[in-house]
Amino acid sequence: MHCKPLMIVARTAACRWLMLLLFAVTGVQAGQEADQQSGQDVPAPVPDAAREPAEDPLLIAQRQTQLARAQALQAQIDDLSVDLGSYDPALIELQDDLGRTYLDLKEFALAHGVLEQAMQLVRVNDGLYGERQVELLKSLVQANLGLQDWEQVDIYAHLLFDLQSRLHERNSSAYTDAMITFSDWRLQASRYNLLSRRGASQSVQELQDLQKQHEQVLTLARERQDVRQQWALLYAMAAAEIELARQYNYQSLSDFNSPAPRYVSQTVCRTVPNASGGFQRVCWQERVSNPDYMYSASSQRRNQTERARIALQATVREMEALLADNPAFAEAHAAETGAGLQNIEKALKDLQRDARRSSLQRW
Repeated sequence: MHCKPLMIVARTAACRWLMLLLFAVTGVQAGQEADQQSGQDVPAPVPDAAREPAEDPLLIAQRQTQLARAQALQAQIDDLSVDLGSYDPALIELQDDLGRTYLDLKEFALAHGVLEQAMQLVRVNDGLYGERQVELLKSLVQANLGLQDWEQVDIYAHLLFDLQSRLHERNSSAYTDAMITFSDWRLQASRYNLLSRRGASQSVQELQDLQKQHEQVLTLARERQDVRQQWALLYAMAAAEIELARQYNYQSLSDFNSPAPRYVSQTVCRTVPNASGGFQRVCWQERVSNPDYMYSASSQRRNQTERARIALQATVREMEALLADNPAFAEAHAAETGAGLQNIEKALKDLQRDARRSSLQRW
């Protein structure tokens, strides 16, 4: 006689949770049907203002179907774990399906747990860089976005891009698409200060590094004459320049390398009474803030913001030239490109208007 592994115990608990949730949904639906059949037991009508909107019966039925599917998948996983062991590769596909079902149900914590188990199985069976991790990592990013666990989202986004960087050549379309997806997350995290305080030196450095990656990948996309990816990369570069300008305006002056010393020594003299009843002049050295330091640091910050604005203008010109040189693409994506340029032009006007202010409006 032996004890069940902890993984099976956890799965059994999840199965019981699914049974309870399934019975709850079924009970609500059955209660609604019973109320409709027994007219004399139905309470007096509730005024429209006080009545809560009833859930769509179709949505209830769909959720019930998904819960039943999740329960069936969990039962299959439990049976296979007993028959084949907890690390058999046959479990991976079932766990992936169960994790996606939980995502559809918006049960993000359960999805994270199941998908993480599938990740471990893939690594055990395929190695650290197995290609089957790609879809699992994408699902894990979605699960943690739902949980609003931004640090975990960032961890999985980095793992995903690192894996894709190993699987694809740098001059391939697949690598560029992976770069664009990763860039979208990093810009979103910076724009809404999800991972660090606004103006943090680390955030600025990461944006600068990201911009260098954009430029390298854009060169390769131009060699392939991939207009779609060129547009996406130029838009990402414009967004990064806008975000850099915003971060510069929030950045502490102490983060800038001013040539002037932050503190200077100053001679201070006072006339004080002496022991003989007269007065004498006493002088000493004091360490005080250097006004030139603050002026120099402020000038550097303005210069950085101005460089970001000029770079943004150059990127906009490249975007307009790309559309002019590729009229078929411009016509097919007129709504998308028009809205993108409109957003950037608005942000550019904000930069020009608020150059001397300490913050920029979110675009």
